[in-house]
Amino acid sequence: MTRNLFVHALGAVVAIRLTGLEDADAEAVRRVWADAVADEGRTDAVATVSPRAGDDRDAMLVDLSQRVTRAAIEAVRGKAWILHAAGLAAPNGRVIVFVGPSGSGKTCVVSAVGAALGLGYVSDDAVAIDGSGAVLPYRKPLTISADEAAPRQSAPGERGIGALPDAPLQVAAIVLLDRRDDAGDLPLVTPVDFGDALSELVAQSSHLADMAAPLQTMAALAASVGTVHRLTYRNADRLGPAVAALLAETPTAVDPTACAASAAVLRPAPPEEGVPVYTRALTLDALSLADPDRLALLHVDQYGQGTVRMLAGIAPAIWRAADAATLDDLVAAVVAEHGTPGERDAAASVVSVVDTLRREGVLEERPRWAIRESAVWTDLHDRVVVLVPRGGGVVPRALEGSAAAVWLSLVDGAGSVRDIVEPLAARLEADPAAVGAEVSALLEYLEDAGVVARLS
Repeated sequence: MTRNLFVHALGAVVAIRLTGLEDADAEAVRRVWADAVADEGRTDAVATVSPRAGDDRDAMLVDLSQRVTRAAIEAVRGKAWILHAAGLAAPNGRVIVFVGPSGSGKTCVVSAVGAALGLGYVSDDAVAIDGSGAVLPYRKPLTISADEAAPRQSAPGERGIGALPDAPLQVAAIVLLDRRDDAGDLPLVTPVDFGDALSELVAQSSHLADMAAPLQTMAALAASVGTVHRLTYRNADRLGPAVAALLAETPTAVDPTACAASAAVLRPAPPEEGVPVYTRALTLDALSLADPDRLALLHVDQYGQGTVRMLAGIAPAIWRAADAATLDDLVAAVVAEHGTPGERDAAASVVSVVDTLRREGVLEERPRWAIRESAVWTDLHDRVVVLVPRGGGVVPRALEGSAAAVWLSLVDGAGSVRDIVEPLAARLEADPAAVGAEVSALLEYLEDAGVVARLS
C-alpha cells in the first residue's frame, strides 16, 4: 500500500504522507478525503503534508484538513480570488458561492442544499475563482460540529452530496450568508450593491495583495453574476428554492477592466517652489463605483491584511486630481466636477476633506522632510545643538525656541510643512501662514547645511 495520498485542492495537488500513522488512522484519512483523491504516484504535488500522529483521531483529521487548506491556498495565491466560502455546482457547471466567516453555516448549507437539490460539492471552506470566472474546486472533508462535541469529519459522499459535474465550473452567484436566530421561517434573498458588500468580501478574502487589480477583478466577477446577494436565513433545510432560483439566473461575460478608477489632473502650471502639493498615497487598487459616485481604495498592511476605504462626496474628485497638485488645483478639480457650492466656500470644503484624507493615509503632502541619518545633534533642554558640516569640519548650530520645536517635530516623525506648522502655530497662537514661511525658510537652510533632506 502506498504511503502517500494525493488530493486535488483549489486546482493544485497536495500529497498527504501517511507514513507513521496507525493503519486505522491512515484508513480514516483515506475515507474522509475519498472525494478529492487524485491518481497515485503524482509528481506534481505542490506540497506534502504530514498528519500529526498520536493526536486524537478526530483532532488529527481536523488539523490535517487545515494543513492541506493552507498548502492549497499558498499554491494558488495570486492566481485567483480566494474566498472563505462554500460552493455547490449544478449539473451544467454553474456554481453558487456562499461567503461567510466561521459560524455562518457554510457546511450546514452545502450539506442540506447539496443533498436536497442533487448539486455537486465544490467546498465547504475555501473557493477560488480565477479572472475568467472559472471555479477551482476543493472537495475537502466536511467538518461537522455537534453541540458540546468535538468537530468530526466526513467525506461529502457520506453526507449525500453529489460528485462534480463533467461541465467546466463557472461562478453563477456570489452570496453573503447571514444566519440569524430571529430570521423568518423562509429565507430572504436581497441584492446588495457591490460597494456595500465590498468590506465583507475583502474580510473573507485571502492574499489580495498578490492579485493583479483585486478590486477590479472582484467587481467584474460580481458584475458577471448580476450582483452580490445576501441570504438571510434561520434553517438551512429551507434554502433549496432560493438556491435554485439564484443558479437559474443568466451570467454575463467578465470584463476585469470595466471598473478601473481613472485619475484626472487639473494643474495648469507647475506649483511654485515651496508650495505644498498633494499626491495619492500608495494604493494596491482603486475602483470607481456609480449610483452613487464613490471610489473604493484597497490598502494592504505589512501582514497582508486588506482594508477598504470608501470615498464619497467630493473626495473622489480630490483623489483623482491629487498628482503633485496644490490646494488651488484640487479646488479647481472639485469645482469642475461638482460645480461651485451654494452655501460653503469651495476652498474650505476641499481643505476639510484633504485634512481628513491625510489623516487616514489616503493623501500625502509633499515635499516631506527628514533628518539625515548622518546628522549629529543633541537636545539641551530648551535648545537643540546641531553639528553642521563646514570646510571639512563641523560647526555647532544652536536652534532655540520655535527652531528647536521644528527640529524636534522632525524627530517625532512630522514630515510635511503642515505637520510641523499646525501644532506650532496653535501653541504660539500665531498666524499659520507666517509660521509656515519661517518653517519653510528654516528647513531650506538646514537642507543647504546638509542635516535634513527633502524626501520628495
